[in-house]
Amino acid sequence: MKRKKRRGQAQTAAYTETDRTYDKTAKAVLGNRQMLAPVVQRVVPEFHDISLEEIQDHCIDGEPQISAVPVAPGKTNRKRRRAAKYIRGLQTEDSVLGEGWITFDVLFYAKVPTSGKRVKIIINVEAQRSNPTYNLTQRAFFYMSRLLSSQKERDFVGENYDDICKVYTIWLCFYLPKGQTSSITHYRPQEICEVGDFHESKEHYDLFDITLIHIGHDEKTDTLLKFLHLVFLSRLTEAEREARLKKDFGIELWDETRERVREMCNLSQGLKEWAKEEEQENTILRLLKNGKGLDIMAAATGWTIERVQNFLKAQNLQPAQ
Repeated sequence: MKRKKRRGQAQTAAYTETDRTYDKTAKAVLGNRQMLAPVVQRVVPEFHDISLEEIQDHCIDGEPQISAVPVAPGKTNRKRRRAAKYIRGLQTEDSVLGEGWITFDVLFYAKVPTSGKRVKIIINVEAQRSNPTYNLTQRAFFYMSRLLSSQKERDFVGENYDDICKVYTIWLCFYLPKGQTSSITHYRPQEICEVGDFHESKEHYDLFDITLIHIGHDEKTDTLLKFLHLVFLSRLTEAEREARLKKDFGIELWDETRERVREMCNLSQGLKEWAKEEEQENTILRLLKNGKGLDIMAAATGWTIERVQNFLKAQNLQPAQ
């Protein structure tokens, strides 16, 4: 018998929109100084001994930009807009030639208090709940390369290469590759002199640090992993999460941060519920194909028999007699 379009298929557009909204909201959560400070303190060596308050109040130079700076050649080094009170964004989609711009998720400058030297930092938040089809490490190297090369005529002029800013590109991945646990991995340049005795000062080649951070639900032993898990993956209530942030990390949420976190967590719960319902629908269809009855379908999904019947009726399907 010919089937109607599954309700799950009709929901795809809505799910995609919800997913996109979640991604945007998650970036906004990280795009404020309170959420950026713990990441900067843990990942960037220049800030290891600087307090979170000092980082968020004095070290972040101007306002971070969310999805406002394109990666494409000739676009990255556009003049930055005047710093606004909060983050303003443009496009968020990745694309290929002819389909738009690829944009950095969160981009900001930082100053090291001890030296006053500018350090450019980019933080990317991947909203994917599974491994991408491409190699993420190679994409990170591409983004790092753009952040270095695009500094010409913006951070330095002509041949003043001594003014290049060091780049930190930090990727937060809220999934674990198969068989792996939560991790923090760095990729950094090193000097290898194979012949002779030539050595360059480290500051002249130590121009980038690529960090991949994978956060899952496994046991956390690192402060940053605990922080990211608490904010993005924990199933605590709003009050419990806020109490833990204050107790474990000394962070009292600002009003706008609290609102962003609340919105993100609500969207996350919605995505989980949608995914669970989709899985239950697939279970019913599989059992129907195997000739199982309504009672087995109801037991397998936790649905009532009436709900199972209504779902099958909507699909123009009949259970086995």
